[in-house]
Amino acid sequence: MEGADLPKFPEHDKHNKEAMTFLKNNSVKSIIDSFVVTRKELKDRISSVDENIRFTIGGGKRQFSGESFINIFIKHDTHHLKQINEKLHNQ
Repeated sequence: MEGADLPKFPEHDKHNKEAMTFLKNNSVKSIIDSFVVTRKELKDRISSVDENIRFTIGGGKRQFSGESFINIFIKHDTHHLKQINEKLHNQ
């Protein structure tokens, strides 16, 4: 089954810079809590998508399933967790 074409991902450096500005005055706890809520919402929404649905991102040709889409976020989050751990271990 064919699904929608989702908007393309934002430009990473610009998005990260905007996120840092947005989060600047928040506590670590509130940032982590927000992350957990957002990822749970993503999981819940993707879980409601039929596993046979395929969709594209940003007009691309690659077809994604809910699972392959979630894997993008897992890799992304793992990358940032590695950065956080490196920062904590180098203090």
